[in-house]
This record gives sequence, C-alpha cells and structure tokens, in this order.
Amino acid sequence: MAESVIPPPDPLAPRGTPLGASRREIVRWFAAFVAFVALIHSSMLLLSVATDFPLSKTYAKQVNGWMRPLFPQDWSIFAPEPSKFNQHLEVRANVDGKFGPWIDLTAHDNAAYRGELLPSIEDQLVLRRAVSHYRTSAARPNARQATARSARYLLNVVLVRLEDMGEEPGQAVQLRLKSTRIPPPGARSDAAVTRPQYQTLGYWKVRS
Repeated sequence: MAESVIPPPDPLAPRGTPLGASRREIVRWFAAFVAFVALIHSSMLLLSVATDFPLSKTYAKQVNGWMRPLFPQDWSIFAPEPSKFNQHLEVRANVDGKFGPWIDLTAHDNAAYRGELLPSIEDQLVLRRAVSHYRTSAARPNARQATARSARYLLNVVLVRLEDMGEEPGQAVQLRLKSTRIPPPGARSDAAVTRPQYQTLGYWKVRS
C-alpha cells in the first residue's frame, strides 16, 4: 500500500486563528464605515475645489465645516505669491554711548550663501524667520511673554551675525527693517516708488 505524501504548506495561504462570526461582522461594519467616511471626504473635497458647482454653493456651510480647520486646501505652497518687497534687516551698535554705522545683516547673509554649491535653506531662513516671528508676536495684543521670547531670539541671531562679521555689539543694539518695493515686470522704475522705507524694530541692551 503506497504511503500518502503530505504536500508542503502553501506560503501564501492565510495563517492564524480564523475569526468568529461576531468578529467578522464587526470587521465588515468597520470596513463599511471607513468606506463611507472616505466617500464623504472625497465628495467634500470635490465640492470645496469646485466652487462654481451649484452643489458647492448650496452646501458651502457644510463643506467649510468639514474641510476646516483639519483639511484646508492651501495652494500657496505650490504657487506662492511672489514677494512685493525686498526686506533687509539692519543693525547698529551703541559703543560707549555712540552709535556706529548701520550694518546690513541680510546683505551679509546673501553674500555668504551666494557662492556655495549646496547652500542650506534652513540657514538662509534663520534671520528672516526671526524677524517675522518677532513682528507677528509684537502685533498681537496682550502677548508680552511671546514678544519677549521672540525678541530675545532675534537678538541672539543678530549677535551671532555680528560675531561672524567681526563687529563689536557694544552695550546695546538698534534694529530696523528696510523695505524696498519691487516693481512689476515691465514697469518703469520710479525713484519715488522704489525709495526704501524704514521701520524701527527695537533697541536692546546687550548682556555682558
């Protein structure tokens, strides 16, 4: 009598303990719920993008309630609005009660990274982010602690830049922002339009 040969197990066959009837029912309901939520989200996303569609106007309140603030469609990351101003941060040091000349820190950063083959984006944005964070905090009402933290961070960045340039910070520093409007392409540059505007940011003592 020939012996029966047991075939090897199929590596693609499912393994483990099979689910009971109740658990299979739970899995089915969960899969149906996920599919339903995915269908609702896809519909809301379509209606939020197609703003001229009649259903988008009819259910605009429901669509905005679903999409915001968790699923905003911010297209500026793909097509950012070009800057209308060239902004440079300038600093001058108070040494023994006398102010020195204004030093353009932004121009120093631009010159430092212009010749590098692979410049660091994070290093280039340090100064810009410090200024933006300070201006945002200073514009908020009742935000003294946030403004103090952002001012201290901005001051630290400025002191590091002055040290890199070999400049003496003295006993205090004064900061200002120089903004020059960028004329649109093809427009004739007017001296009155492109004249830089200055905004004083602050005056801080330097800890010895």
